[in-house]
Amino acid sequence: MEFRERTIILGVTGGIAIHKSLDLASQLVKMDASVHVVMTENATRLIQPLQFQVISRNPVLLDLFDTGTDWKPPHIDLADRADLLAIVPATANIIGKLANGIADDPLSTVAVSVHCPILLAPAMNGHMYQNPFVQRNIDTLKKHGVHFIEPASGDLACGYEGVGRLNTVETILESISNILVPTAATSEIQDLRGTRVLVTAGATREYIDPVRFITNRSSGKMGYAIAEAAVQRGAEVRLVSGAATVPPPAGIEIQHVETTLDMHDVLQKAFNETDIVIMAGAPADYRPREFTPHKIKKSADTLTLPLERNPDIAQTLGERKTYQTLVCFAAETNDLLENAKKKLIRKNCDLIVANDVLAEGAGFQSDTNIVTLLDRDGTCEQLPRSSKRDVADAILTKIVSIRNTTK
Repeated sequence: MEFRERTIILGVTGGIAIHKSLDLASQLVKMDASVHVVMTENATRLIQPLQFQVISRNPVLLDLFDTGTDWKPPHIDLADRADLLAIVPATANIIGKLANGIADDPLSTVAVSVHCPILLAPAMNGHMYQNPFVQRNIDTLKKHGVHFIEPASGDLACGYEGVGRLNTVETILESISNILVPTAATSEIQDLRGTRVLVTAGATREYIDPVRFITNRSSGKMGYAIAEAAVQRGAEVRLVSGAATVPPPAGIEIQHVETTLDMHDVLQKAFNETDIVIMAGAPADYRPREFTPHKIKKSADTLTLPLERNPDIAQTLGERKTYQTLVCFAAETNDLLENAKKKLIRKNCDLIVANDVLAEGAGFQSDTNIVTLLDRDGTCEQLPRSSKRDVADAILTKIVSIRNTTK
């Protein structure tokens, strides 16, 4: 990774994980980025600004009224030059300020002044992170295109154990790279030009009653990354998405669905006008046999909920396909390759993307993935842990190879 001629504003708040921001600043400088640090007052109580100044080789912005030698206000000057604002760590306080347009200190004022992508890496106590008000603020920012690096789980500095740890510097750097640096899917690589690609993403919901439903942990990140990469490689992309925890990629036709039957119907209708179908979504295998029109009240110690099978969308497409290339996913917890090979045959797929969702750095909600690609010729290619965007490009490269050999 290299960030030459890129200006990155590093916002630093008073979270206990602030020490990782020093490492992040150092890594960014080594990658030739021009790093400008903006600290909150509470952040200066944990780390001296001089440390960031020495590492970044630039003054640290602490005071909006420090005009320096230039006529332009410092926060406007930085905002005009910035290619990215990354706030690491991002506390509940700064998230709340940004979600409500509050600008009462240097960092929040810079945040409402920039016209570049914003990346937040939350870090806080697990109860704070899961607080509905904090989650509402996060959802608001996501809807407006702010990028998030989900916090990790583990031992927290406050003594608790759970979600809330600042994600690794490596993961943060990968996310910055995905935003700033063109990947393999640049305008020079147009190997999908003229190809119609349909991608599924996210989780379906199977309603029990008006307020409850069955679902899974799919975040939509993998499917969205594939859709975005396919567009950059020249494809005409249609995205069919269930519930997701991240904002959809800009400039892509997206159709939102809720249930597996909804997704099934959309794909059946679109299949004949599609060249490649990539089933990165996670449709539910079962649905309640009956929907209760009113909220089910507590009446007994146990509740029996009869379920019935949903149609296997990938298998129905596999039975229909003629010229189409069908790519399926196998999210497994055991016997990964054995189960993936069975799915490859049973669903008549051309490629299976298999991953162990229990492995660290892989599976649902993670910003990275570890997958194995299996095709009908028996080729088995294991990819190292990579960002989901890099995995997306690897999958698309494999698809192009398969289609070229079957022409």
